[in-house]
Amino acid sequence: MKKGIAIIPARGGSKRLPRKNIRLLNGKPLIYYTLEAVKQSKLFSKIILSSDDDEILEHGSKVDGITIEKRDKSLAEDNVKVIDLVKKIASREVSHFDYIGLFLPTCPFRTSKHIVDGFKLLTRDDFSVVSTTEMQDPIQLSMTIGNNNITNPEAILNPSPLVTGNTRSQDFETYYRVNGGFYISWLDKFVEKDNFFQGITKAYKMSNLHSVDIDYELDFEWAEYLLKYKHIKL
Repeated sequence: MKKGIAIIPARGGSKRLPRKNIRLLNGKPLIYYTLEAVKQSKLFSKIILSSDDDEILEHGSKVDGITIEKRDKSLAEDNVKVIDLVKKIASREVSHFDYIGLFLPTCPFRTSKHIVDGFKLLTRDDFSVVSTTEMQDPIQLSMTIGNNNITNPEAILNPSPLVTGNTRSQDFETYYRVNGGFYISWLDKFVEKDNFFQGITKAYKMSNLHSVDIDYELDFEWAEYLLKYKHIKL
C-alpha cells in the first residue's frame, strides 16, 4: 500500500495580516481548517506542521496525528519560498513515502473531499495534481501601463480585444490559476525535479468560493461572511 507525507507550512511572521495562521475564523484558529481537512482525507501517514513560531506549533500539537517541526530560521525569512521547505523535507523522506502533498493554511475552505477527489486523478504516469480555480477576470483584457499610459494592450492577445472591440467575456477561453488548496506529487519524481510542475500535471477544479485565499484583512472578513451566512458549509 502506498504511503503519503503531507506538509503544512505556517510562518509566524506574516506582514500583510499579522498572526493570521492562528487568528480565529468563526471561532477556530485558521490553521485548524487545513490540519483537519488533511487529517480527515486519510491519505497521509505523516502530516507535518512546520513553523518557526512556538505558538503555532502549540496549536498543532493539540490535534491528534499531527507531527510538529520547528522550522530553521534560515527557512522562515520573508525571501524564502515555500518550495525550499518542501524540497528539504522531501529529500529527507524520499525513501519512506511514495507521494508528497503541500497544503497552504491560507486556503481554509479546501475540504478533505477536495483532497481525496483530487488525488484520485493522479496516476503513476502523471507527475502531480494541483487544485485550481477559474480566474474571475478575463486575462485576455490584460495590459501593461507605464507613466499612466497603456503601453501594451496586446500583453496577452494580438490583436487585443480592447482594440478590436470584441470584449464579450463569454467569447473568451477560460483560464485557471492555482489556489493553494493542495499540490500532490509522486515523491521520487518531485525529488528529481524539485517542483510540482515539471511533468504531466493534472488540474483539480474548485469553485471560487472554496478557493478563498487569506492574505489580507479583507480576505479574512470575506471568509467570515461566507461562513456566517452559510455560503460555505464545511
